[in-house]
Amino acid sequence: MARAPEDDLSLSRYERFEESHGYEVEDHESFDRVAFAMRALAILRPARLQVVVYQGTRELRVERGPRSHAAGPAGGEWAMVGIPPHASREHIAWGLAELAGVAHVPFMVDLLLRRASRHPYR
Repeated sequence: MARAPEDDLSLSRYERFEESHGYEVEDHESFDRVAFAMRALAILRPARLQVVVYQGTRELRVERGPRSHAAGPAGGEWAMVGIPPHASREHIAWGLAELAGVAHVPFMVDLLLRRASRHPYR
């Protein structure tokens, strides 16, 4: 039996999110949260993952999914990280370490907090 064209998911122009995480902690310390996240990502350097960091509004959001064929070579993934103005350094570091798959590594979050907080963004 032939399938109807509307049943074929490959024809859809929308992509399905594979993972979505939300984190909520408020910290009113004044620092550039997006620059901190960019420094942490420069330290982590997640393989085969294109990451977009943007100023969020309510909660730290980490979303990721497979990269489409139109966006580049198959096999990679994309991620979007939304950072609200009240996110703490610790929760940003935990979210990015989890995204990179190294949150289980001992002292990784401490390393990110120490190194990403100290050096200016390049």
